Amino acid sequence: MPTMKITNCPISGSPRGVEYLNLGNVPLVNNLCATREESLTVEKFPLAIQLFPEGKLTCLTDIVDKDTLFRNYLYRSSVNKPYLQHCSQMYDYVTNFVELKSGDIVADIGGNDGSLLLEFKKKNPNLKFVNVDASQSFKEMNIEAGIDYFNEYFGEDTTLPYKAKLITSTNVFQHTEPIRSFVKGIFRNLANDGVWCLEFPYVLTTLLNDNYDQIYHEHVYYFCLQNILDLSEQEGLKVINVSYHDMHAGTLRILMMKKSASKKPDITIPSFLNLEKTITEEFCVRWGKRTLDKINEFSNYISDLVSNHKRIAGFGAAAKGCVFLNSVGIDDSMIEFVVDDTLYKQGMFIPGTGIQVVSREHLEQNKVDYILILAHNFKDYIIESLKGQYDGEFIVMFPDIKKY
Repeated sequence: MPTMKITNCPISGSPRGVEYLNLGNVPLVNNLCATREESLTVEKFPLAIQLFPEGKLTCLTDIVDKDTLFRNYLYRSSVNKPYLQHCSQMYDYVTNFVELKSGDIVADIGGNDGSLLLEFKKKNPNLKFVNVDASQSFKEMNIEAGIDYFNEYFGEDTTLPYKAKLITSTNVFQHTEPIRSFVKGIFRNLANDGVWCLEFPYVLTTLLNDNYDQIYHEHVYYFCLQNILDLSEQEGLKVINVSYHDMHAGTLRILMMKKSASKKPDITIPSFLNLEKTITEEFCVRWGKRTLDKINEFSNYISDLVSNHKRIAGFGAAAKGCVFLNSVGIDDSMIEFVVDDTLYKQGMFIPGTGIQVVSREHLEQNKVDYILILAHNFKDYIIESLKGQYDGEFIVMFPDIKKY
C-alpha cells in the first residue's frame, strides 16, 4: 500500500490523535510533471494533520511510502540563494558551541546536493565532510566536490567509519519515519564531545502565521521544542541551545549533545516552552476551522480577479505553492504560468494544476496584471529581483491577502 496511517504518537505512545485540518487529496508537491495531461491526472493522496495532545506532537494522519514519495523528487537545495546564506551563517553560529579542528568530521544528514557542506568548506576547508542521503542522483556531484557520500536512509543501522564532531540535519527530520531510529543513529555516530544541529519548520510559527502551505506529504511531523526535549531525553541526548530563524517561514534550530557531555543547557529553553503553552487541542481545532475559511476566501478572491478579466501569473514553483494551488482549486484557466529561476523546473508542470513553469523571459513577453507570489517566504527577494522587469502588482496570500 502506498499510504499508512499513524495511529500512535511515536514519542509518547499515546493512541489519541485529534485531526484538525484535512486538505483532501493532494498530489506529491515536489514531483513536477512532464506534460499538462500528466499534471491534471497525477495520483493524489490524503493530506490531513492531527495533534497528539499528550506531548503536543502534530503529524500527518496518513503517510506515503518512501519509494512513492521520492520516486521523481526534484528538489535541489543549491538553487535557493537565501538558504546558502543561511548555511554560511549557521557555521558561524554552531562553532560557538563546538570547536572544529583540522581533520574533524562534519556529517550532513539528507544533505541533498552538498550545498550546506560546501558553504562550511568555504569557512574551514581542512575539515572532513560526509553527506548521508537517500538519493542516488546526488552521489557524483558530492564526490566531485570532495564530500564522502553515503547513499542510504539514515537511521539506527547507519554506521559511519568515523564519529562526527558535528552532525547537521536541516529541513529533513520532519520527513523522517521512524523518527526514533533517526535519533538512535545520531547517538551512534556522534562523537562524545560532538554536537547535533537540528533544524525544522517550527510548528508554532506555522500555526500563528497561518502558513498551512507548510503542510505536505514530505513533512510527516510538525515539531515543537517540547517534542525534541522528550525524544532526546529518551535517547541519551540533551538540548543545550535553541534559537529561532526566519528561514523557511520560521525555523527552529536546536543544538544537542550526548547526556555525558559536560556542557549545560543555556537559558533559551524556558522561553520557548512558555510560548508553546499555546499548542492545545482547542487552539488547533479552532485554527483548522479558520484555515478552511481562509481557503474559501482565497478561492473567491482569485475567482473574482479572473471574472474581471485580470491576467495572473505565479512566481516560485515551490512545494508550498503546489499545496496552495491544489487546496484552493486553482488551475491554468486562472493562473497562466508560474515563473521560476530553477532551470530544471522550467518547462515542467505543477502537479494537479496544468500550470507550466517558465523563465523570467516568458514574463517579459506575456504581460500580466498580477503576480501571485507562491514562495511567499522569499517575498522581499522576489519583488526586489523583478524591479525593472515587471511593473504590475504583486499579491501575497499569507498570512492574509495583501497587494504590493
